Amino acid sequence: MIKNNLWFIAACVLVFLVGYNINNAAISFPKYKVAVVDIPTVLSNSDEIQVLRKEQDKENKELDILISKAQNDILNEPDKTKLLQKEADYRQKIETKKKSIDKKYNEKLAKINKEIQTLISNEARKENYNLVLPAGMVISGGDDITNSVVKNMK
Repeated sequence: MIKNNLWFIAACVLVFLVGYNINNAAISFPKYKVAVVDIPTVLSNSDEIQVLRKEQDKENKELDILISKAQNDILNEPDKTKLLQKEADYRQKIETKKKSIDKKYNEKLAKINKEIQTLISNEARKENYNLVLPAGMVISGGDDITNSVVKNMK
């Protein structure tokens, strides 16, 4: 019985010492330097995003014109067979145009997004930050590097 108690006490002391050493090792690791970036501010200050929005608006207006033309043309067609053919043709044109607009927009947006991520990463490395989070996800803490990123965009 005493032998079992001694083993139990030795095991407890060993666990305590191991836990204590692990805690000391964790405390001795370097601290993380955290930055935050306000993504909506970065995007609103991006000239490329503004140009992309204008291009998107222009192409959407062209699509609206095509839709209006299709509606007028279909409404003014008295022949039922021609009406069905025109409707199918316009539907295909509109779908093709919409897919083309979406594809170009997504490709350009992905390119801009990558450039912005690169700018943020470069700014973080320059200032020796270990972690960068969107400002909307952080309740408290972190250094705001939004203004530095916006300056580097221009």
